[in-house]
Amino acid sequence: MTWVERYIQPQPAEQRPTIERVPVEGAECPQCGGKDVRRYPVANQHGARMAIKCQDCLHALAYERPGPDDGWPAFRSVTYDWAASPSERSAREDLERRKDA
Repeated sequence: MTWVERYIQPQPAEQRPTIERVPVEGAECPQCGGKDVRRYPVANQHGARMAIKCQDCLHALAYERPGPDDGWPAFRSVTYDWAASPSERSAREDLERRKDA
């Protein structure tokens, strides 16, 4: 998916948009032993993520950062995957040092 496709999207044809929940091959739920495990986009307290959840008991096996091919979030920034600038890295390292102290 190109950056242009993230910003120029046609109006949905269906009245009620749906999200495709992609089956995860070979996955099994550790909670209930269910085999119906699917991957799909969600928005939670950590921001836009791809959830891998059991569809039988809704146990969350994992949350992943979405990749460029996931198209989630729909209008994410072009700079989303860019490396942090030197000043941003320095600020992050400073925050980590303060947490450890």
